Amino acid sequence: MNLFSTSSLRNYWERFPISLRLIIKARLWTAIGAGGVLYLSPIIFNSLGFTAEQIGSGISAAAFSGITTRLGTGYLLDKKFGYRNAIKVACLIAILSDFIFFYSQNYLAYLCGQFFLGGAAGIYWPSAELAIPLNCNSKIKSSEGYSLARSADAIGVTIGVLLGTLGTYCEYTRIIYLIDILCMFYILNIILNKLSINKTGPELKLREDITLKCKEPKKKSNLKWAIKLSPLLLITLFVTGVMSLLQSILPLDLAKGGIIRPPFIEQRVATLLTIKLILLAISQWPVGYILRNKNSPFKFKLCLISILIGCILLSLSTFLVDGYLLILIAFIPLTFSLCIFLPSASDAIIKSSPIKYRGSAIALYSQCFGISSLTVPWMAGKLIDYFDTGFQLWLIVSLICISLLPICKNIK
Repeated sequence: MNLFSTSSLRNYWERFPISLRLIIKARLWTAIGAGGVLYLSPIIFNSLGFTAEQIGSGISAAAFSGITTRLGTGYLLDKKFGYRNAIKVACLIAILSDFIFFYSQNYLAYLCGQFFLGGAAGIYWPSAELAIPLNCNSKIKSSEGYSLARSADAIGVTIGVLLGTLGTYCEYTRIIYLIDILCMFYILNIILNKLSINKTGPELKLREDITLKCKEPKKKSNLKWAIKLSPLLLITLFVTGVMSLLQSILPLDLAKGGIIRPPFIEQRVATLLTIKLILLAISQWPVGYILRNKNSPFKFKLCLISILIGCILLSLSTFLVDGYLLILIAFIPLTFSLCIFLPSASDAIIKSSPIKYRGSAIALYSQCFGISSLTVPWMAGKLIDYFDTGFQLWLIVSLICISLLPICKNIK
């Protein structure tokens, strides 16, 4: 069967339960709205005269807010608080942050918008991640569900950044916040009017399994499962840090220029980011499908090697007048690494954690995104401000990548 033909793709899509398809649609529209906000906000506030450190500190404020809300969300999800309700709350907070961003002209307003944005993300991500296995039936593996969800995320982010890029050419980049507001209202419509009437067996079955697990007389340390996840969480912390750099610091690096590479104008930065995201959208599902049966150590080792190659190319690009060519080449291994990591890490977390602690495990995994965003952009911003180039940054990332390769064998 040709999996890439139109009819085959339609049949593949219809294999999934209706509730899961609705979750995938919600994630697609979330990514469309979030894509422009996350990737192009640094460009907007850079044009207002904010320093890299100020922009990085705003992202850190969002991460701090996200860390707090993730902890609470994971606990509530384990206590049977519905992921639908959590997503509704996240949408409303995201709308508030968009209004603040749209009208902000100073650093305090920017910090406030980032704080609410981080809070919305901290509530949304654990809920949206847990929703995938909850809505998979016995015929659908969670790995397939996550692969499809990550493809929707990648396509959505690409569309969002593309729309934002068009906004930069029309000299109205802040349209990204209006787009996000519209997307949030559409998601609320899906949650309130469609998903609520499709509550079916898989979620109820999993809830029953959780109840049975809680009644079992066998007692184990609550921390034992978390300790077993530590190698995976450590690599997740690093890769999410790289993702944060590509999202918030790479645009600044391109805008400021390298040692020899000239600075890029706002439209060119947005165009390069759009190309990177188009690569991710095109590659996410095929890469996930091809590697679906490979073991975790192999996949994570391949992921780190790809990041290493990409960061070395980014470092070398600062020494060339036409360094953007190396940047475009670097996007290939960096995209490949994310295509491997995103579905694989989520699936590994679910499979490696006890059923009754899956909400907490997903929140802990999602926390890595928050911790990375809390620390990495701020430190990277200071580094770029000090050296006035990203060469040292990408070199440091390459060295850390090499040091983490040996622990891949400890991932189950």
